Amino acid sequence: MKIKSLILLSFFVFIIVKANAQQATIGLGPEVSFPSGNWSNISAIGLGGFVKAEIDVSEKFALTAQGSLTSFLGKSFFGAKTPTITYIPVKAGLKYYTSPEFYFEGQMGAVMPLNGKTATSLVLSPGLGAYVNKKGADHKIDVGLRYESWTKSKFNFITFRVAYLFGLLERIFTKN
Repeated sequence: MKIKSLILLSFFVFIIVKANAQQATIGLGPEVSFPSGNWSNISAIGLGGFVKAEIDVSEKFALTAQGSLTSFLGKSFFGAKTPTITYIPVKAGLKYYTSPEFYFEGQMGAVMPLNGKTATSLVLSPGLGAYVNKKGADHKIDVGLRYESWTKSKFNFITFRVAYLFGLLERIFTKN
């Protein structure tokens, strides 16, 4: 029930803010995760991909929503291998731009296992990133680093990600 409430709340926030939005983007890309603590004994690396939507609410702030698919590859110990575990994290958050190319971000949401015996958990995820723009190109590449914590399973990791950004709305809702 908490997950449905969080998703529903995120949806309504996006609809309310959309009327004042000046730009919206969708980012797609791969991510590589490195577990820390006791979980690094179970998996050395996680591989996945994500889709992230962003709607600007002002020059300095944007709302985000992200869905991912991440698999943490199992390790071998004395001939026995821990299983690969796959998760779907769904998060919403707020992004703060310190300049047009650099930002800080915080997201919160839920993570659901596709296999294994872990339960759905709360996700907390602070991060930072920068946009890389080729000279003369209209597109942007978003390079980011975040720390993610799954509260119920006490699973923590650092993720490096790269995204190609697609612009959806370019000042469509701006008042003339």
